[in-house]
Amino acid sequence: MAAASEALLAAVAKLDMIDLCGRIVSNPERNAPRASVAEIYALAKATEGLWAVALEANFLVNALEMLMPWDQQADADTQELIATQMAVVRDLLAFMHPIPTKQENTDGSSN
Repeated sequence: MAAASEALLAAVAKLDMIDLCGRIVSNPERNAPRASVAEIYALAKATEGLWAVALEANFLVNALEMLMPWDQQADADTQELIATQMAVVRDLLAFMHPIPTKQENTDGSSN
């Protein structure tokens, strides 16, 4: 696999990812096809990195759940806070289940 060129990496470094995502989300039919190679590469790298973070967070939440109940000396408020935060993280990770393995067409059929 060839590494990204220096010119491509320089173009990626100049991108405002929040602006790029906002443009595409606001009008995907118009703006997604207009994305440059640098923009597509940056989005792919960001997606790859965010999936890695999400997977690790998922493993962490699973590990914490296996350890419940935590230290019996922790007060009820602390235990409730931890349980609430774990539930929030679990909800945020719901998009991963099941983890998509192949792209689907807009009609629901697989490629």
